[in-house]
Amino acid sequence: MALVPVARDRASAAFFDGTRLGELRLPRRRDTGEYLSPHTPIAPDDDVEQVAASGAGRVVSWSAVHHKLPDGGSFRLVVGIVELDEGPWWWTRLDEVDGEADLTDMRVQVAFEPSGPEPEHEVVPYFRPARG
Repeated sequence: MALVPVARDRASAAFFDGTRLGELRLPRRRDTGEYLSPHTPIAPDDDVEQVAASGAGRVVSWSAVHHKLPDGGSFRLVVGIVELDEGPWWWTRLDEVDGEADLTDMRVQVAFEPSGPEPEHEVVPYFRPARG
C-alpha cells in the first residue's frame, strides 16, 4: 500500500498515463535507443519518446525501514534499488520479501497499486519477486 497519495503534474503525466495502463514507462532516446531514468530532465528539443519497459529487473540494494505509528504500533517497509533490465536504476518499495534475507540480484517484476482512494490519486509502481 502506498504511504501517501500521489498526484501528477505536467512533467509526470506520460509516466502516470502508463501506470494507469499497467506499464512502467521510461524515456528513450530515439537516436541511440538509450533508456533514461524517468527522473532525467528532458529538454523540449531532446528527441525522446516514452516507451513501456519490461518491468523486470534485479535488486541492487535494499534496506528495512521501521516506522512508529501514532497509536504506539509499528511497521517495517522494505525499500530498495532495482536495476531495470533496460539499464536505469529505480528506487522503490519491495513487497513480499524478507528484508533480513540476502536480496542481492533477486529477480523482481513491477506491480502497480493506487496511491490513494480518490480518482485523482495516481497508480504507482512497486516491485515484488518475479513469478516463475
